Amino acid sequence: MVWNLSLWRVSFPIYLLKNSKRMQNLFKYFVIPILLFFAVIAFVFWVLLPIWESAQYALELKKANADNLIQRKQLTASLEKLIGQYGERTADFNYFSKAIPTGQDIPSLLVNLEALASENSIVFSGVNFKPKDLNTPGVKILMMEIKVKGSYPAFQNYIRAMEKSLRLFDVVSVSFGGIAPGQTGANANNLEFNLIVNTYYQ
Repeated sequence: MVWNLSLWRVSFPIYLLKNSKRMQNLFKYFVIPILLFFAVIAFVFWVLLPIWESAQYALELKKANADNLIQRKQLTASLEKLIGQYGERTADFNYFSKAIPTGQDIPSLLVNLEALASENSIVFSGVNFKPKDLNTPGVKILMMEIKVKGSYPAFQNYIRAMEKSLRLFDVVSVSFGGIAPGQTGANANNLEFNLIVNTYYQ
C-alpha cells in the first residue's frame, strides 16, 4: 500500500504535465487558428468591403461622367448646326423654343429641377446660377451649380431624366462625397452629388 501511494505521487505530476502539454497543443493548433479565421472575416466585412464599394462608386461615376461629356459635346455641335438652320426650319420653332427659351426663365428651371429630383428619389439641396457668354450669336449660357443627395442608382436616373428633358441641359462635371477613404458603415443611400450643368437661353 505504501508502494502504491509512492507510485501515485510520482505518476500524478507526470499525468498533469502530459495533459498540460495536450491542452497547450490544442490551444495552439485548434483554438488560435479558429480565432484568426474569424478575425480575418471580420476585417474583410467591416474594413475592406466598404473601401471596395467606395472605389466601385468612384469608378462607375467617372465612367458615366466621361460618357456623358462625349454625348454633350456632340449635342453642342448639333446645337450650333440647329441654330444655323433656325431661320429656315420654322417647323422646329416650338421644340427649339422649349429647348432654348427666351430669357433665363429661372422659376421654371427651379420647378423642373426639383420635379426631376423628386421623380427619381433624389433630394434637391439647392442650385446657384451663373450666366456665361457663348460665342454663338443669339444664344447665351446659364451655368448651374446643383447639389443633390441620394443613392448612386437614383442619381443615375436623375441624370438620364435631365438628358430627356425638353429644356436642354449640358452636364459639364460631377463630383460626389459622403464616403471618406477607409470609412466603415457609410450610408450609400445618402451620397452628396455636386453637378455643374449648362442650360441655354436666347
